[in-house]
Amino acid sequence: MDKNTPELWDNFCEKNELRQDDLDAVKYELLTIRWQRIENITIDHFGQFEGLNILEIGGGIGTNAALMAKMGANVSILDYSKKALKRSEKLFNELGLKVNLIQDDALSLSSKYKSKFDITMSFGLAEHFIGEERQRIIETHIKALKQGGVTFISVPNKYNPPYRIYKYLAQKARFWSVGEEYPYSRGEFKEICKSLKIKDYLFIGDSFYWSLNFINPIQILKKVLKIKYNYYCTKKQRGSFLDSHFSYAIILVCKKK
Repeated sequence: MDKNTPELWDNFCEKNELRQDDLDAVKYELLTIRWQRIENITIDHFGQFEGLNILEIGGGIGTNAALMAKMGANVSILDYSKKALKRSEKLFNELGLKVNLIQDDALSLSSKYKSKFDITMSFGLAEHFIGEERQRIIETHIKALKQGGVTFISVPNKYNPPYRIYKYLAQKARFWSVGEEYPYSRGEFKEICKSLKIKDYLFIGDSFYWSLNFINPIQILKKVLKIKYNYYCTKKQRGSFLDSHFSYAIILVCKKK
């Protein structure tokens, strides 16, 4: 697998310029059980999104940041890839939303961004690190929070069979395009929280049943043949008891005391 560098992600974004899929991703995320759970926790904790200062780290498209901006939050996106930030900027412009773009290395976060945000979050970031950097990237989310802030860290789940099968096949077939990726388990997250002395945390998930799309043979064939396909849902997802343990994404939710 390719090493994760700014050049890798610049190249990825260059090949995946803003298109209708990015706009569809925002509509889709609104329907996911993951977003419903994040929205409920945020409303329960803060009462509203309006006026909150929010940082999405390693923003990619900036899907979740865009949803929060739509609800009145002041949103910043941090990435070390200039082209990733440009792609996020185009999305926000298309949606008529404001965004503050920060080009910085999350592992060497500038002191001016520490203790500044009500919410920090990432979706598909932490799994691209190995060794001690896996803990440092989690710590960055916490350091950027104000007292009483909340972080949402969404990563691939080590114990989601459909994802693990798909990842293995994609690497064997050489159409894996997102560099090094090492999924997390709840156990690893618990050890990191213990090391960082974080006691107030919980886990939520996305839809386990949606993850079965990873092993849908039609979807896999279209991916191999580079045929456009639609993996978005068209109605609100419902959760299940399997989600927080076996879904594709597990989300660590921490509150900073």
